[in-house]
Amino acid sequence: MDPYKYLKIRFNPDGSLVRYGEAPLIPASPAGEPVAVAATNAEDTEDEPARRRIVVVHSNDVPLNAATGTSLRLYVPSAAAAAAARRRRLPLIIYFHGGGYVLFRASSAPFHATCASLAAATPASVASVDYRLAPEHRLPAAFDDAADAVRWAAAQSHHHRGRPVFVMGSHNGASIALRAALAAGDQGVALRGVVLNQPHAGGTRRTPAEEASVDDRVLPLPANDLLWDLALPVGVDRDHQFCNEGAMLAAVGEPRLRRLPPCLVLGRRKDPPRDRTRRLVEALREAGVDVEARLDGAGYHAMELFKDNCAAEFIAQVADFVRRRSADADDDSAGDVVGVSKL
Repeated sequence: MDPYKYLKIRFNPDGSLVRYGEAPLIPASPAGEPVAVAATNAEDTEDEPARRRIVVVHSNDVPLNAATGTSLRLYVPSAAAAAAARRRRLPLIIYFHGGGYVLFRASSAPFHATCASLAAATPASVASVDYRLAPEHRLPAAFDDAADAVRWAAAQSHHHRGRPVFVMGSHNGASIALRAALAAGDQGVALRGVVLNQPHAGGTRRTPAEEASVDDRVLPLPANDLLWDLALPVGVDRDHQFCNEGAMLAAVGEPRLRRLPPCLVLGRRKDPPRDRTRRLVEALREAGVDVEARLDGAGYHAMELFKDNCAAEFIAQVADFVRRRSADADDDSAGDVVGVSKL
């Protein structure tokens, strides 16, 4: 297969990429958009046990770092959904989208839908980071942008004392989220939890799952290799710490890992990086991190972007984790709800 054609990319003469097959970009909706979410058990009835409810979610784009051109898309649920949080501060989820460091934006349709659904279902405020993409900006650019997002969250926490803060990412965004969590620990920013959805890692020596992924329907091996070639610094291979989970863990060290808050790690049975995800979970647990691992999700890589049932399960898992880990918020956080004006 031609991985360039599969990924629908080609080079410009200046070395930048033409990305000609990407998902549509969705404009922000300051006035709000309706999002359907599953009714809670308390809302279920005998006549409609599986009914859904509509939550209006407002979104705005704001700058993150003017020097690098990065931004955030902020999502806030309606006042009615916020009231369902029982007058406690809404959690803040800092979110990093997927795409192999090369594809997609915070406003890309699948990830916009994910963040709007998370904001509505949890409920929570979500800050989706529009980080710089490779190869125009090779790693560690995206990790530097993650550190900027942590500093932004720290400033928000200063103004909204007691708000539970989480970092979360999907696919390569999960690897960025882990770096963001480490940066938060270094900067003294308190996090309630980390969500790592199908972390993307690699290495020069293939795992059994990678060897079996040559013709994978979502992340075939040639395309996976090309993404790493475009994302990593020039002249390094996949054993670099930006790619290989073992090298990353060794470089970080157990003392820094030990500072991580509770982690939810999600995986799928046919995801090519699944062997490396298991190694990551084992290493985090060995370092003393509280890890909830659910690695037996149905289907292939990123199925929550393609299948409604997988999306619903994914949103429910993350919302449940955030609610549980927010439940021990300080009592003095009661009585403040983040409204649309907080965008």
